[in-house]
Order: sequence, then C-alpha cells, then structure tokens
Amino acid sequence: MKKILFSILFVFGLVSSSFGVDKMYGQGQGFLGAEVGFGGTTDFSVGVIGGYQHYFKESWQFAGFRHGVRGIGNISFGRYGGGFYNTDYNLMAIGAGADWTIEFTPNSIYNWGAFAGLGLVYINALNKDGWYPLNSIYLDGHIGGSLNIANTHRVEVAIGSGLSVVSLRYMYMF
Repeated sequence: MKKILFSILFVFGLVSSSFGVDKMYGQGQGFLGAEVGFGGTTDFSVGVIGGYQHYFKESWQFAGFRHGVRGIGNISFGRYGGGFYNTDYNLMAIGAGADWTIEFTPNSIYNWGAFAGLGLVYINALNKDGWYPLNSIYLDGHIGGSLNIANTHRVEVAIGSGLSVVSLRYMYMF
C-alpha cells in the first residue's frame, strides 16, 4: 500500500511540476483585471486595471527568483463621506505607473511574489452641486504581495495604491 501511495504521489508531483514550470524569462504578457480599495482618499473604491508585465532574461535572475518590470494603469471610482461642509463626494482617479516585480517560486503553479512601484494619479471629485475643484495630480508609491496561479490568474494586495490605502486586485494574464 505504501508503494502504491508513494507511486501515485510521485507521478502527481512530476506531472504538476511539469505543468507549473514557467519559461517566461525574457518574455512578457498583458493583464486585465479589477480592484477594490479601502481607506485613504476614499472610504471605498472600485476600479479597472490593466498593463503589461515583462520578465528579464534568465541570465539577469538571481537566487532562483524571477524578476521584471511592469507598466500598469487604472481607472477607479470611490466614495468619501464627511468632507468639507459635511458633503459626500464621489471621486474618480486615473493612474499610470511602473512596478518592479519579483517572484519567489517561478517553477511552481502557485507563484508567490512581491512588487513595488511609483505612479502618477489624477483625481477629480463630484458632489451634489457638481464637480468640486479637487483637480489634482499626485505621486503614488505602492508596495504589495501577489499570488500568480498557473501563470494565468493573479491575486494581489497593494498598500498605497490609487485612491485607497489597501487594494485587493484580481488580474487575468494573457
């Protein structure tokens, strides 16, 4: 029984590791997704994100990790209660930036990673009387962690991104 169980686990491990092997070095892929944010400029925000991830060639990698850069853009809409004169505001943000990414387990189906980057964000606010003169552009710094599943689905937690202090993101990679 032990031999059969060991054989099944060995074959399963061999098959799953061969599907999980990721040869994306020197290549890239696009992504598109959604995000939900909390805190910061808004109480709550939702948005759409997209961009392109490029991994550096294999000779540039270190310690078995895979790293690269990505360009990312987003459009977010949020709600803020209270504000000046106790007025509720709806905010819109359009942002673009670049991140440095690192992936700790690139040869696994479940690939854990981290990222850090900078971006520019344009914000405008709307209250019941019309657009509030909150037209502003600011520098956005953010860091976070990610889980890439089978090099197709990515889930991220970002701190300091767009309208929010904490954002949860889902991205489909193609």
